[in-house]
Amino acid sequence: MRMSLMALIVVSTVGLVGTGATIGIVDYFAGDLPSINAIQTSNLIQTTRILDRNGDLIEALYHENRTVVPLSKISLKLQRATIDTEDRTFYDNSGVDYRRLAIAIVYDITHHTSTLGGSTITQQVVKNDVLDTDEAQSRTVSRKFRELLLAEEMERRYTKQQILELYLNTINYGNGAYGAEAAAVTYFQVHAGDLTWAQASFLAGLPQAPSSYNPFGTPDQQLAAMDRWGQVLDGMVAVGDLRRSEADAIYASDLLKKMVAVRQSMPAAHNAVTAHFVDYVEHYIKLRYGEQALYEGGLQITTTLDLKTQATADKWVKAGVNTYARRGVNNGAMLVMNPSDGEILAMVGSADYYNASIRGQINLTGMDPLGWRGVGSSFKVYTYGAALQAGIVTPASLVNDQTGVIGGHSFSDWDGKHEGYIPLRKALAESRNLPALWTYSLAGGDRIVSFMHNLGVTAQIENPEGVATTLGHDALSMSEHLAAYSAFDNGGYRVSPHAVLRVTDASGKVLEALDASAGRPQVISPELGYMMTDLLRGPVKLYLGGLGSRPVAGKSGTTEAYTGSIFIGYTPDIAVAASLMHIDAGPTCNSGYAYLATNFPPSGWQCPTSVLFGENVGISVWKPFLEEYYASHPWPAMWAQPAGVVTRQVCSYDGGYVTSGGYNEIFLKGSGEPRYPCGANPYPGQKPYTPPVPSPSASPSPSPSPAH
Repeated sequence: MRMSLMALIVVSTVGLVGTGATIGIVDYFAGDLPSINAIQTSNLIQTTRILDRNGDLIEALYHENRTVVPLSKISLKLQRATIDTEDRTFYDNSGVDYRRLAIAIVYDITHHTSTLGGSTITQQVVKNDVLDTDEAQSRTVSRKFRELLLAEEMERRYTKQQILELYLNTINYGNGAYGAEAAAVTYFQVHAGDLTWAQASFLAGLPQAPSSYNPFGTPDQQLAAMDRWGQVLDGMVAVGDLRRSEADAIYASDLLKKMVAVRQSMPAAHNAVTAHFVDYVEHYIKLRYGEQALYEGGLQITTTLDLKTQATADKWVKAGVNTYARRGVNNGAMLVMNPSDGEILAMVGSADYYNASIRGQINLTGMDPLGWRGVGSSFKVYTYGAALQAGIVTPASLVNDQTGVIGGHSFSDWDGKHEGYIPLRKALAESRNLPALWTYSLAGGDRIVSFMHNLGVTAQIENPEGVATTLGHDALSMSEHLAAYSAFDNGGYRVSPHAVLRVTDASGKVLEALDASAGRPQVISPELGYMMTDLLRGPVKLYLGGLGSRPVAGKSGTTEAYTGSIFIGYTPDIAVAASLMHIDAGPTCNSGYAYLATNFPPSGWQCPTSVLFGENVGISVWKPFLEEYYASHPWPAMWAQPAGVVTRQVCSYDGGYVTSGGYNEIFLKGSGEPRYPCGANPYPGQKPYTPPVPSPSASPSPSPSPAH
């Protein structure tokens, strides 16, 4: 009965066309046809693309994978193949092909089915983009009549080019691809404007039943896709767009085989190598613009990431985990930043994003608070930095590596040895614990924690007055820790980690752009930054071989019971932090070294490894990463010594000043210079100072030069 009524409506409509009665009917059914602005291609749901700093695609985000392009950027071959397949009279009909519709209705009535379609391209645009979802899916006579009249009205309001452009940008091609551009990229990794006849003819057949004609699906779906392709080619031969021999050659090609092979070789949509970074960017964009803009707005997000640097970082984190697997290491992380402005060049949040047994999706670079970790002796820079800034010590000061009892508590060093009173420079280079503990006691916890917070580390310290804080058991964000180190490198400016350089909307309008100078306050003097950098060159010279002759500064960190080891530092143009550890998914520590946790209950999250020092991370992960990075980048010049840093001769007896016979050390000009002569400040138990007797043949002392 429904089909018979439809036939009657069609006949009636044909009779009405061109009469005055048509006007009233069209006004009733098509009066609310949206304006061109409401359905033009620029307002369609579009795919958001996350790009690296060089414009290379990192990941596409979408609810419907669509990139709107003008008709001029869609291959004429696809336009012709689509028209040949969907609506051969497209350029001649008025939006409805009544002859084709009548044939379809008669066929459906006589065959008791509704499989022979009669819709034109314009009708499909009406159904997909004008009618709401419920109405478009209904099969009532009134809906069909409304569709016919709306198609007629659309033809009067819009050009054929506009209608075809809408169709080719909205139609579903399967596998999440909506529109010609997304389909061309999804199936062939080319732009819609570059499609060949073979590719265009294949795509033209998919919209009829994209889930059934899936070239990446089951064998039955692939066979159906091939059959449909053959139908499209036959139609193109029938209208004269292809010769029979051309169509046969196209069909006999290995197009489908190549499509499947390329698809299988492509990484997962959420590539594990960049997944933590993408998660961070998604979170940032959602907070600023909302989820709809992220997945439907067609944003182009140009990030700070460098994909080549990211791949290198990922490679060396995995190498470090493999190197120390026998010691219980199963996870690691690395963050690489521009120390001048905080731009993130690489972010490896774990050794394996998809490995649930190591909690791989938790970002250990500290973007997620769940990934904050103890930083071990790399915390000592805050102790020494605050003490140097306050004038409590100088690089030449002799610090206590002799007495292990501080405030009634006993402490020892990693090697159980005591070196007596040693220069601060040596104590930092060798990462001696007792000197750092005594310096923390002298400077005071409030001063040191305030210094750390001023550099940008937001973590709340559990017990600021406890001297053991300097040994780095409090959990910090690796990213904030690295940003704080960057202030020593960049002249004393506080920077924050940044992941986004620029965001543009679908029309190309710039929504935001990174201002590298904004939010970059001076928090320490350039002189103090230079002095800390000069001191931090010591660990590199001691442990990292050839890097010691380069402009490289860094510090190791090892947490209690080897639950995590870190090496962190910088050159004049990149700052890098790397860590290795063991993490289990559940509450139990399964590394095999839980017995080493004598002062805390081991868990899957706080899980000891065998002996693993921060220096091991420096040697196996941090150093080779830096060497590979600079194999393709020029080494920067050495840091320039500011005018406010001076070189003075001091003696090894107590770090006091001498006029000759001592060694050169650097100091903050004025208040930071040694205030007493050599011999005036002996440490407890030291023999009285005896000035050296100058030799008659002694040559003049060399002119001062910067130390280290």
